[in-house]
Amino acid sequence: MSASAGDQEPYSFQFVAAPDDLAPYLNSLYIWRSTEAELADVLPAYSGQMAAFAMGKARMAFDDGAVGESSDAFFLAPLCQARSFQVRGPAVLFGVSLNFRGWAAVCGLSVHDHHDKFLPADMVLGESLAVEFASLAPRWRDGELDDDGILAAMAGIVRRSLSELPPAHLEVIDRTLEWLSSSFKPALDDLYDTLPYSKRQVQRLVAQFFGQSPVRLVRRYRAVRAATLLSLPQLGEEMEADIREAFYDQAHLIKEIRFFTGRTPKRLQPQTQSPVNGMLGPEGYGAVDLFGSGEAQQLGRDPT
Repeated sequence: MSASAGDQEPYSFQFVAAPDDLAPYLNSLYIWRSTEAELADVLPAYSGQMAAFAMGKARMAFDDGAVGESSDAFFLAPLCQARSFQVRGPAVLFGVSLNFRGWAAVCGLSVHDHHDKFLPADMVLGESLAVEFASLAPRWRDGELDDDGILAAMAGIVRRSLSELPPAHLEVIDRTLEWLSSSFKPALDDLYDTLPYSKRQVQRLVAQFFGQSPVRLVRRYRAVRAATLLSLPQLGEEMEADIREAFYDQAHLIKEIRFFTGRTPKRLQPQTQSPVNGMLGPEGYGAVDLFGSGEAQQLGRDPT
């Protein structure tokens, strides 16, 4: 379903559900389109992406003046904060949004060491699958593959690249996500109590799989969850109160949402046009539940 209001919009997000066998590893598949010759915006802090720019080119600014440039086939490592980008269009991007289980199972790279950067496909997939991945965008441009075909081929590459995660690693990832989903401000001791490791080991493992310490993760997910909820057309009074109570004051709310999503509460309104607002909506998330059971109802999900 497009994230735009209609066919006249200059950009759109179409989210496609992950195949059943890949659902534990993916948020979704997606197609992003823009008819604009030039656009600039900010991408929210988000999980790792497998991306094929079939039309157009993109650049993203990182720390210390580093700039990533898109190609027919590349990976965007998980982002720990919002990042500015520019696109020369018209553009068509095909993507596979990996959740944190998927990032660990597909590439095995520590998010602590590899985040907020573009990665060449062969670094993640190895040479053979990287060559196959790089062939997909040209085949789409030549008409050999349609939209469904290129997404199916990307899913197939993910399927063949998966490694079985050790149960201990899965436990860290899943327990951490459950902890983050439990509250806007979950207690650190609740996380330490649920894992059979010392506090120092938990901190190291969380950084390995999420790129940040538990304290930093709370800030990040609190801001992203608040932004997602504030982007809904309607929000119950109880949830609005929960959001307000999660931050010191309005200035703190605005600062945190801007740092992690590149937006202000005003820019999150449903009628506000943005090329990436769809990533903050409920369709942008799949197998990983970033929201607690109460929020599942707000998002129109079955909390069971």
